[in-house]
Amino acid sequence: MEVRYGDYDDPASLPAAFKDADTLLFISSPLRDEEARLRQHRAAVEGAAAAKAGRIVYTSIAYAERGRLPLHELHVTTERLIRESGLEYTILRNAYYMDIVEMLGWREALAGGVLLSPPGDWIFNAAAREDLAAAAAAVLTESGHEGRVYELTASRPWRLNDLARALAERSGRPVVHRADPAMKGMVYSLLPLSETAAVSTDLRQLVGAPLRGLKEWLADQKM
Repeated sequence: MEVRYGDYDDPASLPAAFKDADTLLFISSPLRDEEARLRQHRAAVEGAAAAKAGRIVYTSIAYAERGRLPLHELHVTTERLIRESGLEYTILRNAYYMDIVEMLGWREALAGGVLLSPPGDWIFNAAAREDLAAAAAAVLTESGHEGRVYELTASRPWRLNDLARALAERSGRPVVHRADPAMKGMVYSLLPLSETAAVSTDLRQLVGAPLRGLKEWLADQKM
């Protein structure tokens, strides 16, 4: 194994880090400052182009062009930079991770039997990290993915009633979903700004097996 130094914030280090790479898995920066993230992404794409990497596989966000958050604009811009680089590419547009369930009060719902949310028809297309990783592995190790953009979502959307039923089945105790006008939550302020209702078969096809849903995710959690 060869270890190379490369730093998003040190653009001069990137061409050498990417030299002779047949396929480059480009994970989006974790920074919260979108301007700084874009600078890093631009440096990574330019570094890959300078190194003449064989292909970039970039982790974007599902239905990026439909979102209205700075995060979506970041990914749309990065995808454009990759296309304009002249390199082969594959775009993996990941849905929100299934971990989003942690922000929905499922433990409180188990304790009290009621899953609360603000009023609204809240819809999710979240995917398990394990399935997203399996899809990335397939794209990295197989041929025929050049120039493709994959929307990696659940096979079907789910709602909070589905989560309540899954919690009841997992725990053996009644759980119902109820709207509470007084309830607030960051996730519920973000959902209207993202495309969370649309789904695709791309993830299921890349994984080649049934996807992990709410029941499988909950099965791994300590009750």
